[in-house]
Amino acid sequence: MTVWLSGMVMTADRLNDYSLDDETTSGFVIASGWTLNNFWANRQGATVEMNIYVQRTGGDITTTNGGFADVTVGTAPSAWRPNSASTISGSFDNGVTGFGGCVIGTDGIVTIRNSIFTVTNTSNLRFHFTFNREP
Repeated sequence: MTVWLSGMVMTADRLNDYSLDDETTSGFVIASGWTLNNFWANRQGATVEMNIYVQRTGGDITTTNGGFADVTVGTAPSAWRPNSASTISGSFDNGVTGFGGCVIGTDGIVTIRNSIFTVTNTSNLRFHFTFNREP
């Protein structure tokens, strides 16, 4: 981010330097029945982008009538959690044909809410969240 000093002239390059304010690849606590393959989050201003890549190691999560009970995947580090009044919706996919809905709460817990496919043992899933974290 550009540090503004007295006498500096505003330019498009200075306004759009696209530098990250912060980034992390650690601190995600995985829930039982999962293995963490990769975690990455970055923050630019108030905007947080988070990607979580996991493998299912527990039993299959089978859809029944288009849904299943909520399943906890893990917990994000405290400095990277949403701090708004409600949960943030996201999505996940298996990298091929399947996708589903998930949320991350202000407590940092990532939960699968629904899926169009059965999440089998050894399934690799990629979770995606983008949200604004209030100062």
